[in-house]
Amino acid sequence: MRLRNGLLAGVMTVTLLLTLGLGCAAQPGTDTEDGTADGEKITWTLDTYFPAGLYLADGVQDFCDGVNTRAGGGFVIEPVFGSALGVSGPDVANALGAGTFEADYTAFPYLSTDMPVMGIMGLPMLCKNNYEGFMADFVLQPYYRSELATRNIVQPGGLWSFPKQMVWSKKPINTVADFAGTTFRAGSAEATLLMDKLGADVISMAQPEVYTALQRGMLDAILGSTATAIGVSAWEVLDYGIDLTVSLGGSGLLINQDAWNELPAKYQVIVTEEASRVAADLNKKAMTQGEAGWQQLISKGIERINPDPSVAEEIAVLAAPIWDQWSQQKGGVAAQALAELRAVLGR
Repeated sequence: MRLRNGLLAGVMTVTLLLTLGLGCAAQPGTDTEDGTADGEKITWTLDTYFPAGLYLADGVQDFCDGVNTRAGGGFVIEPVFGSALGVSGPDVANALGAGTFEADYTAFPYLSTDMPVMGIMGLPMLCKNNYEGFMADFVLQPYYRSELATRNIVQPGGLWSFPKQMVWSKKPINTVADFAGTTFRAGSAEATLLMDKLGADVISMAQPEVYTALQRGMLDAILGSTATAIGVSAWEVLDYGIDLTVSLGGSGLLINQDAWNELPAKYQVIVTEEASRVAADLNKKAMTQGEAGWQQLISKGIERINPDPSVAEEIAVLAAPIWDQWSQQKGGVAAQALAELRAVLGR
């Protein structure tokens, strides 16, 4: 009887402790299984130079919306468009690695000054079309991730195959000779090498400064996709679009490694899956939105020029030595990656 009463008293004591919140069950304010405090919200800032309104910016917003919905309020990514945080494209890796913001969507050739391998897709005339760009992404992604890791940056999910980069100008360009004396804004050091070969002058500037520079006559032309041309309201400051594939360029989601390590695993899965989903969608749009962009630009007054195929062939001949020169100058991993890609492309 004494043992039975003791057991009964013990059960009642445990029940009372649980009722009062003094037992072993997790209580508000204590750590949960994912390592966050119950009710705590994690908020990240995602920077991108894409201005709002472009399909690329819509892709960034779609990614953030997808993550935020699936995270159910426990984790939120807030996008900031048009480089509004004041960090220019070439400085993104340094700012991201230092934790100025947690995430960024950017074109990789912007990062080529400090990480040469990131500029391979920006080499002029290396990839002839988006299909070859997809092949290049497959070859180069392991190199990208390895190099970014040295800068405290992780690249989850798939890559965006950037739309082909063309010429947008105040004057018609129908021949190689027409490039001479034209002042260009080129978005990467690799594009600058070609402009030098063509006798053009190059000015380096951040994307948000381009419209004003064109308006004031500091620039005569730019390199970019139809999305770039729409983003700078090209019809207000330019007259011609030259449908010539100068280069492509990989891009994708980049995340500060420390922020990634601190993010609970369940949210890492969501980020990776949403980044991959949006990459697949935008890779399709890279094929279709280019032509849709042309129609929009033409409707607003941009004249489309389709140079004779011999022009592209002539420029490709000028560009080929640039690949060798670039490889010799950069050496190391960048040269290895370029050699592998050229073997795959057969050039």
